Amino acid sequence: MRNTRTLILPFLFSCMTFCIGSNAQPGWSEGYIVTNNKDTLYGKIRYGTPGQRSAKIVFKEEGYDDKIKYSPFTIKGFFVEGQYFVSRIYDIHPSLSYGMGVFMELVNEEDAPLRIYEYRNTDYEWGFYQTFLVKEGTPTFEINPIRFKKGLADFFKDYPELSKDILDGKYRRRDLLEIVNRYNEWIRASC
Repeated sequence: MRNTRTLILPFLFSCMTFCIGSNAQPGWSEGYIVTNNKDTLYGKIRYGTPGQRSAKIVFKEEGYDDKIKYSPFTIKGFFVEGQYFVSRIYDIHPSLSYGMGVFMELVNEEDAPLRIYEYRNTDYEWGFYQTFLVKEGTPTFEINPIRFKKGLADFFKDYPELSKDILDGKYRRRDLLEIVNRYNEWIRASC
């Protein structure tokens, strides 16, 4: 009986370790990539944590076994699990003349006059989301959660009614998509 225990315990420990380790490995999800030539290739995408997803993905095209690693700007973007990520330049600090290529999630439609991007930034053990508004011809605007109302009211000063509604507290942080959709409708109606 004692010999059986000494054999079973290491076996159970090995099984537990294997199960925990295999669950920690990222799996494959159905999705597609958009090449820089704007071709769409369907297949499976593997990525790790949200922070790793902003730096690279592994793609396996339908019907092929080859696994190809993509980093920002080697493809235009990718779609996986209901989210579309595009290659963008992340300005590390406004005083620097260069940035870093990353994948950012495009929250609204690609052809909108004003677009929302979310970026999963990692700083050693810490990770946090940053949200940016991008309008052609203007610098990228980072949303500051602490100065949300004041910052957005200033950003939307070309649409005074929206700016006033933001300052009056009609909108909160969770309403960002609604705010941007309202602004985009106003811009499209003005053209």
